[in-house]
Amino acid sequence: MKVLIVHAHHEPQSFSSSLAKRAEEKLLSLGHEVTFSDLYALKFDPVSDRRNFTTTKDSGYLKQQAEEVHATENDGFAPDVEAEMQKLETADAVIFSFPLWWFGMPAILKGWADRVLAAGRIYGGPKLFEGGIGGGIKRGLVLMTTGGGEATYGGWGVNPALDRILAPIQHGIFWFNGFRPLDPFVAWSPAHIGDAGRREQLQELDRRMESLFDEALLTLPPLADFPGSSVDTKNRFQVVVRFVKPFDEEFHRLVPAEHQMIDVWRRDGRLLEFARSEMDDPNPRVFMTLRATDAAEVQDWFGQLPLADYLEAEVTKLHKPV
Repeated sequence: MKVLIVHAHHEPQSFSSSLAKRAEEKLLSLGHEVTFSDLYALKFDPVSDRRNFTTTKDSGYLKQQAEEVHATENDGFAPDVEAEMQKLETADAVIFSFPLWWFGMPAILKGWADRVLAAGRIYGGPKLFEGGIGGGIKRGLVLMTTGGGEATYGGWGVNPALDRILAPIQHGIFWFNGFRPLDPFVAWSPAHIGDAGRREQLQELDRRMESLFDEALLTLPPLADFPGSSVDTKNRFQVVVRFVKPFDEEFHRLVPAEHQMIDVWRRDGRLLEFARSEMDDPNPRVFMTLRATDAAEVQDWFGQLPLADYLEAEVTKLHKPV
């Protein structure tokens, strides 16, 4: 398989760069074909302007998308942009490798997206989401380092939750262009965990590279569910789950399978939010927001859970804006 690694760190000796090179080496050892775009080594210009093009549609007013479509029709992209486009178009998987800066990508990687993901050539018309150049089957992976620890990005920390931070990449770049995102690989706070901790992160990266084309993809809503770019045809449901039987030995035996099924719901786009009370609460409950067609479908899902006999689900349809 063909893998494109787009790497954005200015220091070749950084741990971020070590991760990117380790990913390349492991993928090559597994027989994959790897293209490595080291944006700093390439001196890639992140500024998107007329230098993107060798053609001109309107010399008096630069409208980015119009010039991109014109360049698409007239073979008019600058050589550095054209080279990156061809790498992306032929890749079966794309990996964005970068340190998290100010809760986002470094400017050079954002500039790569601004210049390379061009209207007409890469996206537009039918080439969106499941119809994009990734075809809804190619893969996208974030390979990222952080300064803060995992707890600070877990939803209860001082920083925004990781899924919110990465939504512009996972949804706005990968899925928008038809690449199905994978769970990100995050090397948490490598500057503060010592050599042994960093070795463990490199070994974990090896395992992720081994499963790159086997692990379950995340499912995001298809464009087909939003006719005319309107609101979702699916509904949202708030579900309060109560336990109707004691937590006996069979309950505890089934808990791991229950967790696996809930993770499947997360991956396939059914489960949007999840929270629970403390399990020693006198009235323990689980709270979910689900995306589904109707309440009957939600109840059917709960009937298929390993712990179904222990649960009672109160399902409320949420208001849909019109």
